[in-house]
Parts: sequence; C-alpha cells; structure tokens
Amino acid sequence: MLAQRLRRRVLCFLFHNPVLNDELFATSYVVPQPLLAGIRGTLFVYCLAVLVSNLAANIVHGAGWNWGAYFTTLTFFGITLYYGFAAYSTIRYMRRQKQRQQTVRQTQQQLMTVLDMEQQLATTSSLLADIEELPGAESFESDDKHHRSPVAVERPPSVVHQLALATQWILYESFTCFAPLVSLIYWALLFPTASATLDTPLDAWMGVSMHALNTALMFAEVLVLAKTPYRASHFGVLFVFLALYLGLAYFMVGVYGFYVYPFFEPRYFGGFIALLCLLIVNIVAVVWVIMLMVHRLRDLLYPRWLMKRQRSTVF
Repeated sequence: MLAQRLRRRVLCFLFHNPVLNDELFATSYVVPQPLLAGIRGTLFVYCLAVLVSNLAANIVHGAGWNWGAYFTTLTFFGITLYYGFAAYSTIRYMRRQKQRQQTVRQTQQQLMTVLDMEQQLATTSSLLADIEELPGAESFESDDKHHRSPVAVERPPSVVHQLALATQWILYESFTCFAPLVSLIYWALLFPTASATLDTPLDAWMGVSMHALNTALMFAEVLVLAKTPYRASHFGVLFVFLALYLGLAYFMVGVYGFYVYPFFEPRYFGGFIALLCLLIVNIVAVVWVIMLMVHRLRDLLYPRWLMKRQRSTVF
C-alpha cells in the first residue's frame, strides 16, 4: 500500500504538475532558443573541463581520495549536471518545435488539397444537378474521406523525460542557492588564510572558476538565461542536501581524522557543532528567501516588458 501511494504521488507530480513543461525549462525570456542551446552546451563543456582538471590536479598532488568531500566540488558537480540537463532539454525542445512546424505545414498542404477536391466536386455536382444519380459520386466521396489527413496527435511525454525535467529543476534551485554560499565562504573565510592558495595559473583558473564564476553563472542564469520557477516548498530538499553533506564531512573526521574545512574543527564555536550547523542552515535560508523574491520579481516584470515590447512593435 505504501509503495502504491508513493508511486501515485510521484506520477502525479511528474504528469499533473503544470510547472513540469518544456517551455519553462528550455526557453528564456530574452535569449533566442538556438543561442540558448549553444550557451548551455558550451557552459556544460567548460564546467566539465574545470571539474576534470580539478580532479586530475588533486590526484597528481595525492589528494584525490578526499576530492569528493569538498562542498565546492559537489556544488560545481551539480552545476555541471545542471548545464548538461539544461542543454539536453533545450535542444530536445527545439527539435520538437521544428517537428511541430513541419507537421503543421504538411497538414495545411493536405487540407488545401482536400478543399480543392471538394470545390471541384461541388462544381461538377452543380453542372449535373438535373441527373438523379451521379455514378461514381459516392465512391469519389468515400475516396475523398479516405484521403483526409488525420490531425497529428503529439505523443505524451515519457517518465524518463519528466524525471529529467524534475532533476533539472532541483539542480537549478540547488545551484542558484549554494553558489553564493560557496563564494562567500571561500573569499571571506578561506582565501585570506593558508587554506586556499592560487599560486599557479592552473590553480588560479580552477579557483576562480569554482569560487567566483559559479556565482556569475548563477546571476546570468537567474536574470537572463532561465525561466525556471522557484518553489518555497522545495527548501526541504536543500535541507536534506545540507544534512547529508554534514554527515559526509564528519564521516571524514571519524574515519580519516580529516577536517574538510577548518571551521569544522572543535576549536571553532567552542566545540558546539549544533551551533555551526544552525548557522549554516540560517545562511542558506536567507539566500533561499532572497532567491525566491528575485524569481517572483523576475517572473512578474519580464512578461510585462515583453507585452510592452510586442505592443510597441505592432503599433
């Protein structure tokens, strides 16, 4: 019974959720679709290159074993995944739009052909109105009906596609919420100390990409590239992500005696780990509320601006 209820809720969320449609995840208010697909595909390749380079550098320096324990690495991995899903959904939506346009053109051409045939039949019938029966007229009408093109019915989205949209949604919200947190902690706490060094050009490139470019991409995605909405009820998902990461961080302490970040050490906050966790959750909650307000303002102002632009173009 529990499994059936869970399955029904998941299917209801995937197929009866008005937000989970291609337009909100594959289009932008201001950027054309071909350009949007190119930008997202390029950013996916770039983020993947940064991630692979960072992993290779850590392996060379003998730190590959704890590479996946850093919050920066995990959040940048989420950013890379997001751009992968976003590029896929954008390209797929473009292809489906082209297929729809081709289907509409073919249907219009077939309808014009049928209308021409009906007009010819009406002309012939008016000329032969004094004849009681038109031999072959019934067969011609039946053939005409058989030649009518049925309206193309679009296939419903698959479970895999809807799951991809839902994953992109969660990745987008975690990306836009965690990116400012990563930049703030790195540049305010870690960079002034010996915990972060940008000695070589490779380190500088990876450091700036993972701790500064991530926030720049967040602003670009929220304000220009994306149309994805924010939901206040999804904060619980981010809370689960934070709880899992804190468990991973102290798992590294318990098993390897390794503190991922220096502020996880007991000498900070007087050894009150709960105070540290509460502080992190509060910071994320503040960022979440700010992002929620920014998205609502964006979704309110952009449609008005587009309507004014269309009116000015018409008149």
